Amino acid sequence: MRYAFYFDQTRCMSCNSCSVSCKDYNQINPGPVRWRKVDTYKTDGSLIAMFNLAMSCNHCEEPACLAACSQNAIIKKDNGIVYVDRSKCIGLHLCIAACPFAATHIADDKQEPEQKVSWTITHPMQKCDMCMSRVEKGEKPVCVASCVGHALDFGDFETLKSKYSDAVQLNPSDFPYAYANNTTETGPSMLIKKRTRTVTLNNGK
Repeated sequence: MRYAFYFDQTRCMSCNSCSVSCKDYNQINPGPVRWRKVDTYKTDGSLIAMFNLAMSCNHCEEPACLAACSQNAIIKKDNGIVYVDRSKCIGLHLCIAACPFAATHIADDKQEPEQKVSWTITHPMQKCDMCMSRVEKGEKPVCVASCVGHALDFGDFETLKSKYSDAVQLNPSDFPYAYANNTTETGPSMLIKKRTRTVTLNNGK
């Protein structure tokens, strides 16, 4: 079993229900940290290609963040879920530099005003944990359950590949506007149906 996400760019309406429900469920205050975010990108020029991209931690088969962490604060479960033990984080930020998907986050004082007793530092790294407490009960992550456009799905990686035969495994090099041409190969547990339609504008308007 290797859990994974599926994202259909053609169905995403950029309503942010996934992002809002994630913050609510995980009790994340307003601020820089968003475990799940939806961004809209467009190319330059007279041919404009607009894409919605729902991004979170991709729970990679070979997580670059885990390999970079010297404190064993990042753990990968047998089912593929990658999570962080925030009590072990000492704030080296090596995981942030290593992740090709910018999926590891540090809060600020406003977003996280109090340091928990178990933490070594004020703001240890945090990220999506695939709602593993929900998954353990047989439920889907809250972002998937709340997606009104049915653009997100969740399940076993191979099962999702069979269910969505037109989807491909996420590769950061396919989305240079989002991932800054990062070509690190980590085996993300994320399948995506890409939107390819472009819109031609007259005189750049």
